[in-house]
Amino acid sequence: MPKNFVSRRRWLQKTLPSALFGLIAWRGQTQAMAADAPSSLPFMADLRDVPRDLAAMQSQKIPMLLFVHASYCGFCHEVDSQFIQPMVNDPAYRGRLIIRRVEIDADGTILNAQGQKETNAHFAGRLDVRLVPVVAFFDPEGKEVGARITGVTVPDFYPYYLQEGIKRAEHCAKQPDAAHCTPAKAADQRSL
Repeated sequence: MPKNFVSRRRWLQKTLPSALFGLIAWRGQTQAMAADAPSSLPFMADLRDVPRDLAAMQSQKIPMLLFVHASYCGFCHEVDSQFIQPMVNDPAYRGRLIIRRVEIDADGTILNAQGQKETNAHFAGRLDVRLVPVVAFFDPEGKEVGARITGVTVPDFYPYYLQEGIKRAEHCAKQPDAAHCTPAKAADQRSL
């Protein structure tokens, strides 16, 4: 056998096991990171990647509260400061749902459930948002559940409507039931 062949063979015998071990460890680490990715999502953020959020919701069996607002809307700022933002610091909401925000007049795009990018305004239009603020709830499959909260008619009752929406969405995330989770009107059966 040529000397070069013997030295290559020894090099392979020494290097191959550690290289294979490294490859296996790297693969395991990337799979673990992928498995951990849904739990590392922020609790509240702008909606940018629907497939990623849906994967997290499905793995954790939690719903999404979607807050649709506009920069020029005074009622939106009121709902945001009095009801949505306080949820960030309240541990009672952690692990129960994720909150996503869509500002209809902001630049930016959203990767929708079909993997296509669309503007914030187009996304909101597709969800039939005609008046802001809107708070809607979605199950882990991306289907809207219950009644959305549109506008601010009676601020004193807003916390009640918000809590009822969250309860229903949580129930529908854990125990899907068409009679309880599907909106009453067929026109209100929207999906992310």
